[in-house]
Parts: sequence; C-alpha cells; structure tokens
Amino acid sequence: MEIKEKDTLFTETPGTEKFEFNDSVARVFDDMLERSVPMYRECLESTVQWCLRFAKEGSHIYDLGCSTGTFLAGLSKQFPAHADIRLMGVDNSAPMLKKARLKLASSPLPWKLIEADLQDDFSLTNASVVVMNYTLQFIPPNRRVEVVRKILAGLNPGGLLLMIEKVSSDNPKIDQAYTDFHHKFKKTQGYSQLEIARKREALENVLTPWTVGQNINLLMEAGFPSAEIYFKWNNFSGFVALK
Repeated sequence: MEIKEKDTLFTETPGTEKFEFNDSVARVFDDMLERSVPMYRECLESTVQWCLRFAKEGSHIYDLGCSTGTFLAGLSKQFPAHADIRLMGVDNSAPMLKKARLKLASSPLPWKLIEADLQDDFSLTNASVVVMNYTLQFIPPNRRVEVVRKILAGLNPGGLLLMIEKVSSDNPKIDQAYTDFHHKFKKTQGYSQLEIARKREALENVLTPWTVGQNINLLMEAGFPSAEIYFKWNNFSGFVALK
C-alpha cells in the first residue's frame, strides 16, 4: 500500500519558481489536494455518483487531468466487475501517470492511461461521461473553448460533462473574501502563511480562474445546450452539462 507523503513543497521551494506537475509535485500531490481543496473528498464522492448514474454499458468514462489516478481507482470499485465500462485517464504529466498506474493495478474494470496535452491533437471516443475536475483552470483561456468542443464531439448523445473549477468574482470585495476564506481553510490544514504565499506566487499566470458566468458561457459557446452549477464552496464551483 502506497504511503501518502506530506506536502512540504513550499517550505523548500520559493514561490518565484513556476508551478509544474513534475516529480516533486507528484510525490506529494495527494496530500496537497486534500489540504488545499475544500471538500475535496466530498466532491470525489459526488463525482462518483454522477458517473454511476450516467455511465452506459459499452462506453468509456474519461478523467481529463487524472493526475495520480485517485478518482479512477475509487470509481472502478463502485461498478460490478462484469460492467462493460472502460476507464480512460488523460494527463500530460508522466510522473502523475506513473503513480496512477500503481493505483489502478488492482482495478476490476479495464483501463487505459494516456499521456497527452488536452490542447494538442487529442480526441475522445465513445464517452458517456467526461470528468474534468480542477483541470480547465490550467489551460490558457484562449484555448478553453477549443478543448471543450473536443469533449462535446467525443461525448455520446445524452453524455455528461462534469467539471469542478476554482472560480473568481467580478466584485473585488467578494473576490478578496473568497481568497481570505480559502487561505483560512489552508491554515486549518496545517499550511503556514509562508507556504500559502509561495504557492500563490508560483501559480500566478499558471492557474487562471474564471467567474461562474464565464464558465457557464464557455460551455454554451462550445455547443452544450445547457449547463448549470451543481456544487459551490466560495471560490470553487462544480458544473454539469449534458449533450
């Protein structure tokens, strides 16, 4: 059983270094997510429920930005072993996929991991569900609609796109409150003020959050007939859209 290593990355790394999903991040990523993302476990469980409801026999479930495979590994155990479902994980980080392969080794469902950048010539096929949690925010804003259009093209009729994003507000006072609440959450998880400040600096111009309205408009512009929020915690929102 793999031991989860505690995230002390930003006690060692100055925030002036650009954030990358490299070996150092992959090593502590599971702990980083749980201690940095409010209601992370609850969101995992909710995403599983959506997948169980909308997955169709003979189809694929994609996790775009699958990182270390935590979601897919957990999801695989929720289906009957005889289910005709294939799990597809996509990530552009080789160190993340290395850890994902270990987690999926005991999966009762067939699976495939693909090292690919969603901005490149990548396409989906036969998808009944596509999950993209905490992923689109790392794609340059001018490329996001193109990525979502590719997702829509690969979804089967009635297919589901589920995504969770860090969001911002057009109102500066509300946006500052979001930031303060998030930092307070991180402090309760044991991060120091220095670690929080360094990580925020490292993510500058790497993670670009949009407002709820911008995300909804993006999904509609890409061609989804409707889209709405299913989850909200201050500066984190979950979106759902059906083809």
